Amino acid sequence: MIARFQLLMAILISLFFAPSWVLAQAALLPIGAIQGAADVSPTLNRFVNFRGVVVGRYEDQNTRGDVYYTLFVQDAAGASDGDSATSDAIAVFLGRQPRDDIPLGATVLVGGKVTEFYGLTEIDDKGLVVSVEAAAGVLPPPVMLDPPPDVSEAAAYFEALEGMRVAYDGAVIVAGPTHEGCGLAVIGEAFAAELPTIRRAEDDPTGRVVPVLYPSDRTCDDIPQVKTGDRITGLAGALTYNFDQFKIIFDAADQLTVEASAMPAAPDLPALGPQQIGVISLNAEDYFDTVRDTAEEGEPVPMAEEVAARQHKLAHVIATVFHCPTLIGLQEVEHAALLDGLAAELAESCGFAYQVSHLETPDARGIDNALLSDPRRVAVGSVALRQTCSPVPTLVTDASLSCPPGEEPLFGRPPLEVEAVIDGQAYTLYVNHFKSKRDGETETELERIRQAVYLNGLAAERLAADPQARLIALGDFNDTDLSPALALLSDPAQGGHFRSALDRLPAAERYTYNFGGLSEQIDAVLLSPAVAAELDWAAVVHSNTDYPAGWRLDTSPERLPFRVSDHDAVVVALGETTDDRPPTAEPTAEPTIAPTAAPTIEPTAAPTAITSVISPRPTAEAAAEPLPLNRPSAAEKGWRPYLWLGGLAVVAFIGILFLRARR
Repeated sequence: MIARFQLLMAILISLFFAPSWVLAQAALLPIGAIQGAADVSPTLNRFVNFRGVVVGRYEDQNTRGDVYYTLFVQDAAGASDGDSATSDAIAVFLGRQPRDDIPLGATVLVGGKVTEFYGLTEIDDKGLVVSVEAAAGVLPPPVMLDPPPDVSEAAAYFEALEGMRVAYDGAVIVAGPTHEGCGLAVIGEAFAAELPTIRRAEDDPTGRVVPVLYPSDRTCDDIPQVKTGDRITGLAGALTYNFDQFKIIFDAADQLTVEASAMPAAPDLPALGPQQIGVISLNAEDYFDTVRDTAEEGEPVPMAEEVAARQHKLAHVIATVFHCPTLIGLQEVEHAALLDGLAAELAESCGFAYQVSHLETPDARGIDNALLSDPRRVAVGSVALRQTCSPVPTLVTDASLSCPPGEEPLFGRPPLEVEAVIDGQAYTLYVNHFKSKRDGETETELERIRQAVYLNGLAAERLAADPQARLIALGDFNDTDLSPALALLSDPAQGGHFRSALDRLPAAERYTYNFGGLSEQIDAVLLSPAVAAELDWAAVVHSNTDYPAGWRLDTSPERLPFRVSDHDAVVVALGETTDDRPPTAEPTAEPTIAPTAAPTIEPTAAPTAITSVISPRPTAEAAAEPLPLNRPSAAEKGWRPYLWLGGLAVVAFIGILFLRARR
């Protein structure tokens, strides 16, 4: 009895203190058995062992500057589970260990714990063991892609290929240009006629568009700078899941052959009539100066020559494409001094110096909204930030506002409200930049809805006092025209007090932003009924979002008017009709929008700052891609060899006790 008791106690002690590898399965599993057929691995949180061929590598850097490394390992030929519903490859997270000794094609033996990282099944770096069995080898043949258009079906299709080496049977066409996140997006050449792929609602058939990543997002100097419509051959690589999208990580830039499509003519718009009011909305994409003003790692600090190139391109487009419009609403501008310089450069071409209306916002990166106006026709009165409090958590800090317990400031970039008299008539303008989707579309939707409710409430108060009030709300709303937020602003059935100036355009022409190859209208000019009645024409100038980020500082004559920002500009003409206006279609029949349960309209908060000011940012949310999510720090591994030895000692001790007990 004593011997059995000793054996039982030894087993319990060993189970409690033994390292996790003692409990792991010893046999090598096919990777398909680890992945399983569902979104979540059937071996989640278990330690597994497997052998495979490295078919992909990726390194990413977070906002703190930490660099992390990932391998993609696929079953060798003949070693898979034979189930087409399960992927034969898996991501292996190396943490901060680059493992430069493991090239593509290497055969490796892997042991580690299965985890799910924001939808990507991977082997965690804690307790990970990767041994190189053969440093050189042949990559397995890629699976030829043919995704369905339906987004749900496409997600299931790609899930069965997660981590595997994939390619296209033939050429692909660029659906989204090279962005600052070291990537682009493509669609099979057979479906090129579907471009631009418009996304207005979550269930739009966009499944055929696939984002593509360079093997690193730290630096990608040799990535091809491609525009929408260019043709690429040779694309192949590992399939990953990143920021809610399946993406191909191609092997190297030299594997790609690019055939550039023809350059379009420089954009141009008809000149406005003498009594017309021209209104432009443009997100100026990270329009920063050369000084770091915040502690945010995400704040760009460009060189002086880069600032000069940005200013020159903006000035060229405003003068020669937009023909010096009456009003220009800009988003993502750091300081008024940048706009003073822009106005000075435009003075000779436009024949006047724009008046700058700008106030600093509590945005963590320091980007603000601004309005440029033609002082010959526009008399600017008060300028204010319209901030308010909200029960929706926003993590915004605003020293100008004191919110009650349980509430936080609603806007990181409050609407810039400008009271102005234009040609003798009073207008109220709101320049907006709603909450971005950087932290997830679903996760941030409620903030945009609350922001829309508040802005609509400001309009409701004005229109209740004067139904003919002239109101213009313009800017980057960071949501599509059929989203709940925009419906609350512009759908009369839901109490919207504005009308979108772009409703006259065909839906395929309204897009202002390309995210991962999907073209969306997230910028708008919204008009109160009295102003909407005077709308002559509206247009979106497609000269930015379809062109590569590498052109942003390119001031050569051919590329000077292109890629001024990552957003396209919305242009609106108000007043008497001109004979040479661009043709506009009748408003198209829109899908029925289900009414959104709107929060109660909040009382109008007093402006947090009012001043008369006499005197732009591409978010590349890369988006353009979003900044990489922070990985956990790699665990210190210096103690691991001792833990292994201790585990072996425990097992040996149990064996000895067992033999003695049997005797």
